[in-house]
Amino acid sequence: MFEKGKAIVFERPGNAVVKKIRLAPLDDETVVVKTKYSGISCGTELTVYDALSYQTEVWYPTVPGYEEVGEVVYVGKKAPLTFSGEKLKVGDRVMANEVRYYPDCCASWGGQTEYAIKNSKTLGGRQDLCVKIPDNVSYKESVIAYLAAVAKKGIDKVGIKRGENVLIIGAGTVGLSSMQLAKLKGAGKVIAMDIHKTRLSRAKKFADHIIDSSKVDYIEQIKEYTDGKMADVVIECSGDADSARQVYKYVKDGGWEIDDDGCRIHFQGYYIWAIPIDPYQRWFTKNMRISMSCQFKPGDKDAILKLISEKKFDAKSLFSDEYSVDDAPKAYKDLKKNRYEILKILLKW
Repeated sequence: MFEKGKAIVFERPGNAVVKKIRLAPLDDETVVVKTKYSGISCGTELTVYDALSYQTEVWYPTVPGYEEVGEVVYVGKKAPLTFSGEKLKVGDRVMANEVRYYPDCCASWGGQTEYAIKNSKTLGGRQDLCVKIPDNVSYKESVIAYLAAVAKKGIDKVGIKRGENVLIIGAGTVGLSSMQLAKLKGAGKVIAMDIHKTRLSRAKKFADHIIDSSKVDYIEQIKEYTDGKMADVVIECSGDADSARQVYKYVKDGGWEIDDDGCRIHFQGYYIWAIPIDPYQRWFTKNMRISMSCQFKPGDKDAILKLISEKKFDAKSLFSDEYSVDDAPKAYKDLKKNRYEILKILLKW
């Protein structure tokens, strides 16, 4: 039972196929989820597709992905409780996400699979546990909850204070999520900056101001929108190393008084090239705090689903295209060709 299942496999760079593969064996701690929808990540997943991932443990053939949701179809006698302490049962709707082991393929997070086998062999930690989806949250919305949880970890880490001006660079799914979460934290003005018109048009719904940095003097624009002070917090979500190396220009001066902690910069993107802090003196004299985050903490998925359920977080605006999973090879090609026009591709299984 559940020995094989359909999966998306990158057999080599730039080549995605849909085929049946062997799955991890079941044990008494196993939960099996039949995937209903999954999403394609424009960042980490495409770097694996293009063989640009820096992770030495990635090899081909590989199963990519981490944004899948579905229905529980099997629960072992000793299956762990969810992070919130619930016991899963057959029929529950859940976020399944990573599957970190396959007998014959590498798992590049491994979520693009018909059956998610979840047990100690395939989990990376408590953050990988299944999370129940509230009744009033759709499968499509819960796909979005993954990257929103990634954004939440960054927002929590950078520590936005009420009234602070926040500049968010990059208006993809993580950037748009960060805009919403910054507002919920009490940010004063949220400013979105990008070079792509389609992304900026989407940001209008969530940001107080938008800046097309390909066309205007964006330094002057940031000054104007912050009454000359520049940003208290910058969250870099573009994944572009050239963008990241310039963020010191956008933050306020300060950090010289007892009660002044200075500005903060958080790197939230997935960067495949080096980010030099150069010239260092210009970063150093800002008295800034620099942080970064990877994935999310246990409980973050639950928190985002709760916000969606309470209508405090708009997930419906964060996906744009839907394909059948059998058309996944075309979906990856289309995304690579139009990655700045397509916000999020959902795959229906």
